[in-house]
Amino acid sequence: MLLERSPVILRAGFIVVLVAAGLAVWLGDAAGQRLKQKPDLDAGERIYKQNCINCHGPSGKGDGAAAEQLNPKPTDLTSPATQAKKDAELLEVIKVGRPGTAMPGWMSEIDERELRDVLAYIRTLSGQ
Repeated sequence: MLLERSPVILRAGFIVVLVAAGLAVWLGDAAGQRLKQKPDLDAGERIYKQNCINCHGPSGKGDGAAAEQLNPKPTDLTSPATQAKKDAELLEVIKVGRPGTAMPGWMSEIDERELRDVLAYIRTLSGQ
């Protein structure tokens, strides 16, 4: 009896695996598409003003209200050295922070899309 049902069970198992694989590809592609979307500069500015302005200042020069009390001083986000860094480098600092400084990691509070929005906004600060 078990041998008679084996082909049916195998087919059902195969179908389940195919559906699961298709679903994984579809969900992965949907997530990837969200990350490929053009960054939302308004959202990035809002997040910057909520979380970054106190240390980095309104124009990103590292002269926020809390900057005077910090050692080392916050990074000047407008500097050529900072702006020359690759997106991946800056995203890593935003995500995990910078040890030995007051820079916290934001990974647990800001999702990947918002991190990219904030990075896009930071890139606009170089012209200020």
